[in-house]
Amino acid sequence: MAKTSARATWLTMLIVAICAAASLSAVHAADPDPLQDFCVADLSANAPIVSGFPCKPRSTATAEDFVFRGLRNAPATAAEIAATHPGSAAIVVTPQTWPGINTQGITHARLDFAIGGVFPLHTHPRAAETLFVLKGSVYTGFISDDNILFASTLKQGDVILFPRGMQHFQLNVGNETAITFNTLTSQSPGFLLTANQIFEPNITSAVIEKSFGVDAATVKKLRAGLPYMFGES
Repeated sequence: MAKTSARATWLTMLIVAICAAASLSAVHAADPDPLQDFCVADLSANAPIVSGFPCKPRSTATAEDFVFRGLRNAPATAAEIAATHPGSAAIVVTPQTWPGINTQGITHARLDFAIGGVFPLHTHPRAAETLFVLKGSVYTGFISDDNILFASTLKQGDVILFPRGMQHFQLNVGNETAITFNTLTSQSPGFLLTANQIFEPNITSAVIEKSFGVDAATVKKLRAGLPYMFGES
């Protein structure tokens, strides 16, 4: 009887553990594995984007579908970048601009920073990210879920990892324009700009005041400083 009871308890614990693991996998699931080696996006299909765009016929794929040349040039002139509110600008490469990466679970970006320019605190809920410095000096890092800052000043040739979902930032601390190349581990990484998340929605001012220990006038001033999005001054 004792053996039967122990076996039942063990089976119950095993089932609970399997269910817990399945639940965690669902929460932290990455992009699904592709079911074929490539799927060049058919951008004319106008189909809902769930796991990527529909594929165009393989017989029509060419080498150019797997090459992207749009990162050769800056996203804007140096003067235009310096005039933006954060002093930075980005080119984001997705299947809409590079159909060959459809279903491959990646997004790329080129970031250009004016002197003193910043890419403000933000998160990507569905992707980890690496940042490679092509030019300049960039102070960058992320904040862990236990509120520890992991940050360093990177120079040309250096690379850093931002774990999935962690708040991170970049700041040009050099005396020249800085350029980085970023890769994210999802075709749809998401982009949540921290300041906009707090001050753009119509949250009652009292919530922000009590959350940050500031007065209504400060909240109003911060809201007036929006938008923080790139390309907008």
